[in-house]
Amino acid sequence: MRYPTISMRELDCWITCNRPMELIDLRSRDAYRYSHLKDAVNIPYEEMEEMIEDEELFEYQEGIPLVLYCTRGGQSMLVCNQLAARGYPVVNVAGGMAAYRGMWLIRS
Repeated sequence: MRYPTISMRELDCWITCNRPMELIDLRSRDAYRYSHLKDAVNIPYEEMEEMIEDEELFEYQEGIPLVLYCTRGGQSMLVCNQLAARGYPVVNVAGGMAAYRGMWLIRS
């Protein structure tokens, strides 16, 4: 199943322009607490995998993409593959937080 992939730079523009999206951080709770992107919701990769396996996925607003990022982009790509196969509108963020150099970083 095909889905779009964007760079962290493009994601920064999406956030700046208030583009409608559900931004999901797949990193661990500790990594999320340390830093995350503005308005991101934390669903750690392992929990997301369980949700997909148990078919207990969340509701989303039609027409609003689920934009997923992780540390380096690998886990978000795997989750995007699984969600896209189930019909979810997903966007993968290439490079993950390791590639982020924008202005929307929130640190605790």
